[in-house]
Amino acid sequence: NLKLKSLIKKNKKSNYLCISANYQSNGYGRNKAKWYSYVGNIHLSILIKPNCYLNKVNQLSFLTSVSLGELFYNLSKKVKINYKWPNDILLNKKKVAGIIIETSSNIKSKVNWVIIGVGINIKKYPKFEKIEFQATSLNKEEIFVQKRVALNLFINYFFNNYFDWKRNGFAKVKRKWLSNLYKEKNKIIVKSNNEIVKGTFVNLYNDGSLKLLINNKAKKFSFGNQII
Repeated sequence: NLKLKSLIKKNKKSNYLCISANYQSNGYGRNKAKWYSYVGNIHLSILIKPNCYLNKVNQLSFLTSVSLGELFYNLSKKVKINYKWPNDILLNKKKVAGIIIETSSNIKSKVNWVIIGVGINIKKYPKFEKIEFQATSLNKEEIFVQKRVALNLFINYFFNNYFDWKRNGFAKVKRKWLSNLYKEKNKIIVKSNNEIVKGTFVNLYNDGSLKLLINNKAKKFSFGNQII
């Protein structure tokens, strides 16, 4: 992501650039959380200029999740894939990939550019003692693929979905994501503002927010993390 930002400064017309790193010394995720980078895993950043307003940028996170899901289904039909709000991909209930979106906009909230960072655990994964969910890798789940093959496949899925989104909007991406949303008997647990709440899933707003029914009242969650 940092490399793409430096390239944008040198050439503001840059678009559709993809950079993959073999290793990152300072990988980060949402809210600057540390992303553990290992040689053999995928560390990818994509630069696009979607010509939209800020209120649609979060849709690209769900689009990226769906593209990852399609990649994993292509590699193995036996695994169980779920999407965890707002931007994690679970393989057999364990995190296998993550997404970070960074953007620049003007004073009218028109987007100048979007950088999408994608991390995929192919060979190795971090082991946490205290966390709401566990991590895994493709190899751990007995999915074996060459890194470059997985990288090329994912980029194809991403741009197919991206150009379809540009033409037809968010509806198809939203439908695909919701079909694999992780939930137990339609119940979802969310950690927001250091508070843990459990509610019945109602819908996903087009800005990426979650709508839950809690004590018979609809509540909108724009920030936070789903926990399992």
